[in-house]
Amino acid sequence: MLHDVVFLDRDGFAETVRIKELPFPHRWTLYDYTAPEQMVERLTGATIAITSGVPISVQQLEQLPALQMISLAMTGTDVVDLDYCRRRGIHVSNVPGYGTHAVAEHALAMIFALLRNVGRYHQLLMDVRAGKRAWSGTCFDYPIRDIRGKVLGIIGHGPIAQRLAELAGRLEMDVYFFDRDGHYQGERYLTLEQLLRRSDVVSINCPLTAQTRHLIGRQQFAWMKHDAMLVNTARGAVINEADLIHALETGQIAGAALDVLSNEPITLDEPLLHLAATHNLILNPHIAWSSAEATQGLMDTALDNVSAFVSHAS
Repeated sequence: MLHDVVFLDRDGFAETVRIKELPFPHRWTLYDYTAPEQMVERLTGATIAITSGVPISVQQLEQLPALQMISLAMTGTDVVDLDYCRRRGIHVSNVPGYGTHAVAEHALAMIFALLRNVGRYHQLLMDVRAGKRAWSGTCFDYPIRDIRGKVLGIIGHGPIAQRLAELAGRLEMDVYFFDRDGHYQGERYLTLEQLLRRSDVVSINCPLTAQTRHLIGRQQFAWMKHDAMLVNTARGAVINEADLIHALETGQIAGAALDVLSNEPITLDEPLLHLAATHNLILNPHIAWSSAEATQGLMDTALDNVSAFVSHAS
């Protein structure tokens, strides 16, 4: 059988990510991006669709009788209706865990950025160079705090949380967990209130569910130390962002670093984007997952999933 394989959104990957050859007879069509109104036309006759984030709705799937497989080049599966695909016999694959090391390292980098203030001192020197401020020779503008000995509270217990804990432990941080399901017990597992009260740095590494939406809000910020920092590389809506803004503006916590926001992609009217200009707030555009190594592995596995499906179906 000659399979018709369509990659809907190549722009979801950097140009340096290689696309390896599929080892079965096929016709390959690649698009940089596919808008919703283009979906049915582009997938008409396709047997396999690959997407790195473009949703495919039930209404669109109903018009694609030839489709046999959807390969999700991502960890999540919320861009397709899994129940409908099961009923239709459409096989759906994803790539869980591909970004474990990348996201954990990015969370650690954000901890360093918050506590050591490397970036802010670089900007200080650039301001001196531009004549925006005088040079005094000795600088104490931003506090520098050691990583060693700090208490890291991790909200979550999955592979990313475990990898972050391993890295932090090697730096002699004292690591504790909040496991919202209560599956794990021991001295390293605390209630959310205990963890927030004890931690110098809180890292969010849990999925977004009905139970974790706005898990961190005004009451939780009130439990935190005034010199504590918050890091989020999970999902933006785990934090009530209006309450985070209040906590930063009032000095309830000392700083935050966010790779994710509730509304993505970020827009110029995003309140947190404006707050970052005046407060100790680091924003990244959801890039913790996107190291060169992680994204190449993601692409390779998404295509391996396609090959495995075809081999099994033959």
